Amino acid sequence: MPHSPRRALPIALFATAVLAVSGFAYSQVAVKPQQVEPVVLSGGDIGFRMAARKGSTPVGQLVVRIDGEWREVEFSYGLKSITK
Repeated sequence: MPHSPRRALPIALFATAVLAVSGFAYSQVAVKPQQVEPVVLSGGDIGFRMAARKGSTPVGQLVVRIDGEWREVEFSYGLKSITK
């Protein structure tokens, strides 16, 4: 059963479009974060230590104030039981 040209053309166009879009996406340049002087944006005892900028987006970590000193936080995660 030979393939008809009517069916081959849309498949070829689709394949060409997928290759073009993937080539365009691959060629995009990643934005390198620009280092800034570390500063803590705070609201009392919890804050955000901004260490860099990626375009206009701040990059940093969540910090808490313990005994007057800013410390990084570490999140715990796990499953919580819904029944008691």
